[in-house]
Amino acid sequence: MTKSIYVQLAPIRLKEGVDEKTLLEASDVFQASFVSRQQGIMKRVLLKGTDGSYADLVFFASKGDADRVAGIEATSQECLEFFKIMETPDESIPDMGVLSFEHMKTYE
Repeated sequence: MTKSIYVQLAPIRLKEGVDEKTLLEASDVFQASFVSRQQGIMKRVLLKGTDGSYADLVFFASKGDADRVAGIEATSQECLEFFKIMETPDESIPDMGVLSFEHMKTYE
């Protein structure tokens, strides 16, 4: 039986004047104070693109877990602290640029 996995890739655009060191420190705090306490988050990976962009890659146990955590994020002080170093997402872009994927098959 294939395990259900739901993956989200969230682009990160840092505000003017925010450096990578600040991002890494804020990401560590966010991981410890919020992510690690959320049931259904299997893994989170902070990525850096070759063009200097950043993204969060988050693996959830299910789409339901992803939806539940998204609802909590909306009112979480820990999330607001992490997000304040980032540019506000363009609300005209569907899902504010977050890409979501349902697991189909794993090759190892």
